[in-house]
Amino acid sequence: MKKCVFTIVAKNYIGLARILGQSLNTHHPDTDFFIFVADEFDNENIDIPNNVIKVKETNSYSDKEWTEMAFKYNLTEFCTAIKPACFQHLFASDYQTVIYFDPDIYVFSPLDEIFSKLETYDVVLTPQIAGIHVIYKGEHPEWAMNVNGIFNLGFCGMRNTKTTHDITEWWKTRLKDNSFADRSTGNFTDQKWMDWMPGLLGNDHLYVMQNLGMNMAPWNYFERELFMKDDKIMVRFRTDDNPQCEVPLVFLHFAGYDYTKLKKGIIERKRIENLQEYEDLSLATDVYKKAIMDNCKVFDSFIHLQYSYDTYENGYPISSFHRRLYHGLVSSGNAPSSPFSAGRDSFFSKLKKKKMIEKQKIDNLNQRNIPQLQQKKKMINMLFLFLYKLMGYKRYALFLKSLYNYCRPELHTFLIK
Repeated sequence: MKKCVFTIVAKNYIGLARILGQSLNTHHPDTDFFIFVADEFDNENIDIPNNVIKVKETNSYSDKEWTEMAFKYNLTEFCTAIKPACFQHLFASDYQTVIYFDPDIYVFSPLDEIFSKLETYDVVLTPQIAGIHVIYKGEHPEWAMNVNGIFNLGFCGMRNTKTTHDITEWWKTRLKDNSFADRSTGNFTDQKWMDWMPGLLGNDHLYVMQNLGMNMAPWNYFERELFMKDDKIMVRFRTDDNPQCEVPLVFLHFAGYDYTKLKKGIIERKRIENLQEYEDLSLATDVYKKAIMDNCKVFDSFIHLQYSYDTYENGYPISSFHRRLYHGLVSSGNAPSSPFSAGRDSFFSKLKKKKMIEKQKIDNLNQRNIPQLQQKKKMINMLFLFLYKLMGYKRYALFLKSLYNYCRPELHTFLIK
């Protein structure tokens, strides 16, 4: 049976993806590995590996659809939005078993159990959490799991069948407009849509892999402990609220780690707040760190490349607020045909006229790096206290409820009209 594994990256992460490919090849040298690049190669003087597939040249989107998606979605949203089309491309290439991995995954043991399940089931997924924890002790809040989705789409396995042809087309259609990470609408990239799978597929077509060694990641570190046994890295429940089991670590999802620091031998995460770096994790992180350090030339040969859809044609950065305003215009049928343009009467010119263009991105501001955050919160609280005194209880309560209608940038297109 013809089988393959693939990942999706911007061109700067081709090196990281190749390290994933090396880990796969250690256990499955007969399995093809592809790197889909959701980006464009202009005049970069680089050697493009033979297993790199340029999505723009192979996808089934129209030029208009591709441009809209590339502009309105940020990098993560865009890479996840095109995932169904990548599955479809590989199915059309006669691959019968196809597995997707995020580029920041490392394979530690054979994927035999996954391949075996895909001989019977059409779709194989892994849940974010594998155990039943009545008293939840995870650092990553459960409400975030509800928002992000029950299954983590850093991994997804599919078999080439009529059912998966229907599912990928269903998935692809929705992700054309709803691959945003937007809590206000209940969307979280391609991932949240997989919550539909149990209802759409049922037990005959979907297999949920609860193996602790599959898709271990920062958000489930609290429940999974690593240890050595017979020279193998093994996994068991860290907590005592589930029946104990011992299984090999198959693949670990190093989401949120700073890969440029890993290259220097420093283990640090740059996102996912308040998660512990348990001591036993060094059994796996040391392996991944060494793999990146040993392949630093491969990593460095791509990491400096700029994402093609990160700026307007004049080099000014596209902020997430710009992208979402544009999406609002798309939804109302008023979108410019060339959103990346910076010419006269362009989307860029309208934003600039309204003083919405900055030379530096503002997207990276968050609760961890806003200076004097607590003081600013107090000032905002004082503003709301003033509004409460001005409006009174009834109007203030209604005012707060109405704010939901203004929390999405798409609803602020009136600013540039």
